[in-house]
Amino acid sequence: MISHAAAPKQVRIGLSVGAACSAGLFGWAAFVLPWRPEAPLALLAFGLALLHAATAFTALCWPRRMRHAWRLLAIGSLFCGLIFTLAIGTASIELVRMYGDLGWGLTALLGTIGLLLLVATLPMGILGLRGTRTTDEMH
Repeated sequence: MISHAAAPKQVRIGLSVGAACSAGLFGWAAFVLPWRPEAPLALLAFGLALLHAATAFTALCWPRRMRHAWRLLAIGSLFCGLIFTLAIGTASIELVRMYGDLGWGLTALLGTIGLLLLVATLPMGILGLRGTRTTDEMH
């Protein structure tokens, strides 16, 4: 739990390093993914990169506001994880419908990509919500 006062230095540095690394990962993904209206994954990756970068900056330079930035990042990460899952699920159904057995193979590949995306979003979301609870929410 992070109080409204400044967080311990180890928490701030750990969050900042983790968020900065994730910002780089999602920034890279936003750069290499195609920007198309029917495929908003690059836009979601760009949004997550910005949220991670803002949280890393806030944790280092404005520790009293770290709780708010971390909570916003946690909610954004969980939301994007849901959108990633729905997009991959929808694409998988369409691939199986269009290509039959080959579609199942492509669905397995998309599922693996989906797991990697969830590994990158769910921990930050869950830890962020847990770490930013107030004492009222814990009882």
